[in-house]
Amino acid sequence: MADIDIMERYYENVPYGDDSLPSQIHGPEAEKIINGEVEKYAKIHSAATKIGDNDTASNAERIIRNIYKECANAEVMKQEHTSSLRSRSNWGDYTIMDEICLEKGLPSFDEEGKLVFNVIDPRNGGVVSTTTEALSSEFHEIGDWMQPLMQAKQDLINARNDRGNPPPFDIPYFVNNLIKNNWKSMISDRTPTKDPNKGDNGYYLQEILHNAVDENGVLQEDFNTDKYSFNPEFDNRLFTVVSNELHRAFNPNYKSSKDVSNSTAGDETVSEEKTEAENLMSRMNTEQTA
Repeated sequence: MADIDIMERYYENVPYGDDSLPSQIHGPEAEKIINGEVEKYAKIHSAATKIGDNDTASNAERIIRNIYKECANAEVMKQEHTSSLRSRSNWGDYTIMDEICLEKGLPSFDEEGKLVFNVIDPRNGGVVSTTTEALSSEFHEIGDWMQPLMQAKQDLINARNDRGNPPPFDIPYFVNNLIKNNWKSMISDRTPTKDPNKGDNGYYLQEILHNAVDENGVLQEDFNTDKYSFNPEFDNRLFTVVSNELHRAFNPNYKSSKDVSNSTAGDETVSEEKTEAENLMSRMNTEQTA
């Protein structure tokens, strides 16, 4: 993933503006390829029209429209990229998108005018070919869950007392509603309610993993670390750590019914796991928020 400061400097200095054509915003080399593809089918259309081959002419015209549509979609993708550099979530893998938006990739088109970006993956030196749709599918915003969570925790701290009164709101109900649409970011982005200097570095995912390792810092073989496995529709691990945090804000002595011993895990690193969750954790070292 490219450095955000580098990308911001790139966007500050690009020679493109709001009046630029979609074919121009990916660099001069890409523009030549796009224009060349349009010209190719324009010549086919012209030649077919002259000899009365309406089917071929119509097909060439259709492909030209597809090319323009694909370029317009790529323009929207790049607009999303530039507007979200400081608000995108660590959930997505933006490595290839960053390279393409920095003009390090070149376009190609299939026989139907479908746009494919070809770029060298900086992580392994291999060539990656991908579509605008595939790039956009990785995109995910942090969302607005942080402020409600901070406020809820502060309300619980303020309501803390020794008289045995219940919390000022239903904690499970609040957590369920909060994580329902925000779980991807909550798993992958640093939460402002946790101390970033502790063993979990301020991330719920790392807390979950630290809670699950044995005394040697190794996860059980059947522990599912695929990032989609944390979906709260069928998994309660995120719910557990968030609700426990809030319960302890109200009652520092709170013990959950499934409290696990993680004192020996401490800051151990689960180095043997090569799953998608660790790839997610590796992106956490780069702060995405302003």
